[in-house]
Amino acid sequence: MCRGVEYDDFEQHVRDILTEATGYTCEKQFEVGKSGNRWKVDCVLLDEHDLRKGYVEVKETSRSSNKSTYINHMRRAYAEMGDFRDMEVPKAVVVAEKWDSGRMDWDAMMDSIDCMLVDIDEIERFVAEIDPRE
Repeated sequence: MCRGVEYDDFEQHVRDILTEATGYTCEKQFEVGKSGNRWKVDCVLLDEHDLRKGYVEVKETSRSSNKSTYINHMRRAYAEMGDFRDMEVPKAVVVAEKWDSGRMDWDAMMDSIDCMLVDIDEIERFVAEIDPRE
């Protein structure tokens, strides 16, 4: 569906996909995590009453990315989404393309904080976790 396609703004592309798939508003905004830290979350899914329905961090990384860049992006995403781990909404990190960096099982790491790691072609897995619009 999306692999190999270039986007001027990958983050906005992800927000557009999520808005169309869920019917919810999807905005980049500051949110306060359990630690009290303020994070600029790439996609906060909001229903018509501004109730949070999901959090998404977007990383425009692929197999053509530098290995250390990919690892740094995953570490930052883990820290941010981990601060929202006890929230009662689905969370995901969306990347352009997932890849195995060798030593870390990033899927398991994200799963340990109740967060999915999906590439753009798997985004439907995350959408399926979001409460349907009433």
